[in-house]
Amino acid sequence: MGPLLTHYQEQVIDTMPARYQYILKTQIGTAFPAAEKFCLASLDYYPEGEKNGSEEAFSVYGIQNDSKYITFDIPQDGTVAISDGIKEKYGISTGDEITLHDDYENKEHKFTVGSVVSYPSSLAVFMPRKVFNDTLKPEMGITDVMNDIEMLMQRIASVPEYEYYNAYFSDMELKDIDQKYIRTTITENDLTKVSRQLDVSMGSLFQLWNVFAIVLFSLLIYLLTKLVLERNTLSISMVKILGYTDKEVGRLYLLATTWVVVLSIAVSFAIATPIILILYHIFMFKMSGWLTIWINWDTYVKMFMLGVGAYVLVALLQYIRIRRIPMDEALKNVE
Repeated sequence: MGPLLTHYQEQVIDTMPARYQYILKTQIGTAFPAAEKFCLASLDYYPEGEKNGSEEAFSVYGIQNDSKYITFDIPQDGTVAISDGIKEKYGISTGDEITLHDDYENKEHKFTVGSVVSYPSSLAVFMPRKVFNDTLKPEMGITDVMNDIEMLMQRIASVPEYEYYNAYFSDMELKDIDQKYIRTTITENDLTKVSRQLDVSMGSLFQLWNVFAIVLFSLLIYLLTKLVLERNTLSISMVKILGYTDKEVGRLYLLATTWVVVLSIAVSFAIATPIILILYHIFMFKMSGWLTIWINWDTYVKMFMLGVGAYVLVALLQYIRIRRIPMDEALKNVE
């Protein structure tokens, strides 16, 4: 989980469309040429297909053609693009139909998925701004600005555009837009907040699980090797009488165990990985949002080295036990 959260933060930063995303309360212009208009709405998706049970909020983006901030292709044939998190969590893929609900306006919108894109920041749906205007453009009322005379005058004085927008992408801070017109500003800090909170609140727990797993593994191996030696005490004593040294006896009884342990650790990766993938999907399915599981190759190396290292310590303890088995043990028990 530690490397997964770190990788997620890196992915979010690498795929950020812009350093700033300004979500507006009302349409307002800016003199900064770096700003690019887009549309944003939040619609609900019901996994069970009906308005009951749990729902998931999807961010729906309306992106202008030839966007300089959104680098992946957005379908222009009336279909939409979905983030890979939606595909992984709900199994929705290219060609499927997705139904989103606007509970505020009590409307239902159906879209056909045209492509799946990499966007780890959120569960998102992308469409051209023109399509957003044709399907999701809100009524041009003044409900949001009735309590603010200055904002109301700004709405009346501004020339309405053919295509609605309610947000800006920008790599520069838009200082010419008054904060009263901005609903929220999304930055790198906001996009990585969840993963950082998980790391802070559960990071120590992850380490505790590591320690618990190593101790449990070591205890299991210790008990198994101890059982093997106890059942072969007479044989070990006998081979000592025959002239075998402690090192030779150790190799005789611990070498086979060593190969079994090493092989078992390697095989356990192949068994545990698909089980972890299934359990992780069940765990994340019950939560809002989605963190794509990621297991780096060095995680397996670390697990292997920790497993082998723990076994080496256990083997040293058992070697000491072998040295303490006296040669007269076999003679005492001869019938």
